[in-house]
Amino acid sequence: KTLRTAVIHTSVSGKHPHRSPITPLEPLHRERMRPVVRDLYKQILVVGRAYPAGLDAVRDRAKREFRERADLRTEADIRKAVGYGRYMLREMRALIQLKKYRTLKAKGYGAPAQR
Repeated sequence: KTLRTAVIHTSVSGKHPHRSPITPLEPLHRERMRPVVRDLYKQILVVGRAYPAGLDAVRDRAKREFRERADLRTEADIRKAVGYGRYMLREMRALIQLKKYRTLKAKGYGAPAQR
């Protein structure tokens, strides 16, 4: 375990100087949660392509939010932040569907035919 922690410590601190390095005393739950967080970020970017404000706005906001929470240490705090991110993802999808609906309604689709 000590060797694995030391390898993770050097790889994280070497590639990403803005992240705080993982110390050997710190539990590995952050490493276990990393794929979950990365997947959430990727999903947000994919949904951001269709978001009304545009991908650039979504990417900037996502980066800011993820960096604000980069120093979370406990698994419970990380899971809570991931839950909030998933909630925001659902809200983004709902807003995209609403925009599509309003666009179709404005064009006259879905309205009963006039005789």
